[in-house]
Amino acid sequence: MRDESYKAENTDEIVWLRLNRFKSVKLCENLIRKKANKGSSSTVSEEIVKAKSVGLSSAVDSAVGYWDAKPLALNAKVLSRYYFLLQMTIAEQVSSVRNQDDLASIQKHTENGHGLGTLVDTSRDFPLSFFSFAIRTGHFYSYAKSLGLDTKPFDFERRPRKYDDVADKDKLVNIVDLFRRIPELSNVIEEYTSQPPLAFHIGHASSNLQRESEASKEHTKKTGQFTLQAPAVTPTKTTDIAFYSDSTRLTPDYLASLDLPFSDYKIEQDGFSGQSYIIGRFEHPSDRYWHQSVRTYSSAYSPTSIVVPLWKQVDDPIIINFILLYSLSIIVRYLPDLWYRINSGELNHIGSLVEYYTSVLDHTLPLLMLERITETRIAIHQPGSIFGPT
Repeated sequence: MRDESYKAENTDEIVWLRLNRFKSVKLCENLIRKKANKGSSSTVSEEIVKAKSVGLSSAVDSAVGYWDAKPLALNAKVLSRYYFLLQMTIAEQVSSVRNQDDLASIQKHTENGHGLGTLVDTSRDFPLSFFSFAIRTGHFYSYAKSLGLDTKPFDFERRPRKYDDVADKDKLVNIVDLFRRIPELSNVIEEYTSQPPLAFHIGHASSNLQRESEASKEHTKKTGQFTLQAPAVTPTKTTDIAFYSDSTRLTPDYLASLDLPFSDYKIEQDGFSGQSYIIGRFEHPSDRYWHQSVRTYSSAYSPTSIVVPLWKQVDDPIIINFILLYSLSIIVRYLPDLWYRINSGELNHIGSLVEYYTSVLDHTLPLLMLERITETRIAIHQPGSIFGPT
């Protein structure tokens, strides 16, 4: 993956300048041809390059049109952000040189629907009553396949009509559990839902320094050679991963119950700050750093985080945001009584959460999609940043 670095007073403006350029078919063609020439496994013909270029330009233009509506009402903002992301996932799929898909072939799937659905458990109150699910047809199914995701373990071949008729409830995902998987909400989600997050700020625990120091001393004692870091002697190594959270519900037992790649959770006290936090053991190849061996997420509103996989296998932030925005759009479009209760009634704490979520999304989603479409890591630094170019 390439890297791009920019210096700008307004970071959002740079993102939109870079994204808007793909309204141009010519610039889309340049991007797709560059990706095709770089990928050794690419079999994209010149004809497909040109077709993909038109499709990418069309999808981006449509997405920007939804975004530029700049709605003031929260319900309209939910819809504009959902349709923006819908078009951007089409843009990502059509821009990929790992498939032959052009806009016409992708539209054959979108004509069969969004690929998602919702059900209500009438025995419970909202939001614990509201569930989403995936269907083996439509846009979501097509997009997930383009990402190499096998949906068969969690999707429905036929659309279920009633909650009580669903035999495998594990295929349903509650709307609260979607919110809990948004890393940008991890510090506030418990306030709104009374449930702990399912996305966690993690880092390199200070206990690793002590272990590495002891290993270096042992190496020096055996070989007579001083080193700051002893060479690896086994194909794997263990790193302690720290979980940083203010939630009192975040306990070793709670973390052990989740589908995370860590083990032996315990409470540790930082040797420098004296702060207590939970650590978990992570085993990974000794020739790689821990963060190279596990999928993490970060944004301008989220530190390095890990997300508990949805359906035990999906931690892609775009997939999770897409399902959540779809779920909210269903409420906005087809359940006006429920939306009134969320926006102005006794459920307005959920309305406040939706407002918080969509506001943060405005500063994270465009950059994330730009990086995925261009297959480029993009760093934007404000003047004065010690990390930016001088």
